[in-house]
Amino acid sequence: MPFRKILCAIDFSEGSRKAMVRAARLAKQHDCELVVAHAWYLPPASVAGEFVYPSELVKGIIDDHERELASAVEDARKLTPRVSMKMLDGEPWVKIVEVAEADPDIDLVILGTHGRTGLGRVFLGSVAEMVVRHAPCSALVIPNEAEASAFARILCPIDFSESSRRALDLALELEPTSARTVTLLHVVEPPRVYAAEGAIDVHPGLGGESQKLLETWGATAIAKRPAKLAAVVRIGRPATQILAMLGEDKSFELVAVGSHGRTGLQRMLLGSVAERVVRHAGRPVLVARPRR
Repeated sequence: MPFRKILCAIDFSEGSRKAMVRAARLAKQHDCELVVAHAWYLPPASVAGEFVYPSELVKGIIDDHERELASAVEDARKLTPRVSMKMLDGEPWVKIVEVAEADPDIDLVILGTHGRTGLGRVFLGSVAEMVVRHAPCSALVIPNEAEASAFARILCPIDFSESSRRALDLALELEPTSARTVTLLHVVEPPRVYAAEGAIDVHPGLGGESQKLLETWGATAIAKRPAKLAAVVRIGRPATQILAMLGEDKSFELVAVGSHGRTGLQRMLLGSVAERVVRHAGRPVLVARPRR
């Protein structure tokens, strides 16, 4: 599944700068075009129905943003040759999604978190959250605290749906590296009355078949894209166990999740598991979905 075009949304914050560097690196690796987009937005303010911002102020803001965007694009071109830019006017997440929807060649949107919204690490900025929820293709979210190293250690939760298979395949395609380890995690969710939030040893009769199936899935995936494989089965609530593993092992550099697994939610919302992981992981998260 080679990438055709990558869209990177930036707001000139440190988080979005990191996202752009990652996007440029991926575009070079996959020999595809990088589109760097920025949406400037001045919330409406009026008195008795009249727009109150002086035209000189608006023009100054637009000029400043255009200069910053042009500068960012020049930086990106130092990393990859095929870079274009889009200056957008309007609600940022809406405009970014519109660009992705209008161009069927865009199959990955990359954006940073913790930009000008000022939200803490446990929440996505509103723009990033809305783009991830509504994008017509896969999205990669880069938190401000993410390292610039290659995605060599990947955690991929698997619920044996086509969604999670897509996430695994895309994670392996994303940034090939010679020293890559993929950990597949399947969480057996018991009846709510018995579920626990901590890690539980899996009874062989309960987890054995899942372990075998995980290993089969992994072997099929790495046969095409070599990587070291680990398979883990735990009992509990899926999002809780995924985040627990991330807390226990700080070496994971990417989490790859499917957006339409067994939750059955429609495109307007992420599944509850994916949404919690994106919000709380504290490292890059790839949300994989088929191009609509």
